[in-house]
Amino acid sequence: MSNPQDNLLQRLADTGYQAVDAARLDSLASATPNLIVMLNADPVKYPEVLDNVVIVPEVLREFPADTFHVAYADLPASQAIAKRFGILKFPALLFLRQGEYVGIIAGLQDWPDIVHSFADKLTAPTRRPPSVGIAVTSASSEKGCA
Repeated sequence: MSNPQDNLLQRLADTGYQAVDAARLDSLASATPNLIVMLNADPVKYPEVLDNVVIVPEVLREFPADTFHVAYADLPASQAIAKRFGILKFPALLFLRQGEYVGIIAGLQDWPDIVHSFADKLTAPTRRPPSVGIAVTSASSEKGCA
């Protein structure tokens, strides 16, 4: 009997999406005009990750066939990629343009909102990925940075 994580990954593979890990992400992203990376979490703990397997292909039907290239990451790769890009909420869709960070869609959204979010990512400028909020203090100070 397979586990829920294996079922999720099989469903993603069945869509024709490409599996990616943290080590291969940069080479795939730099060779792809508009890449979406589906970042996953434990589907038992976060059942909404299963919804993305249905939602993403439906949203993509709203765009010309070659607009986005979609890849997915297994749980360990999702955690590593999420850490790199400051992603804290799952499921998450990471948008990259020619290897540069564009943005994310974290969690689930209503239909019109998610279609609009995908469209926005096509025209959004690339930018520096956000970092995870960590207070910075010096050894000689009790307060954070001024």
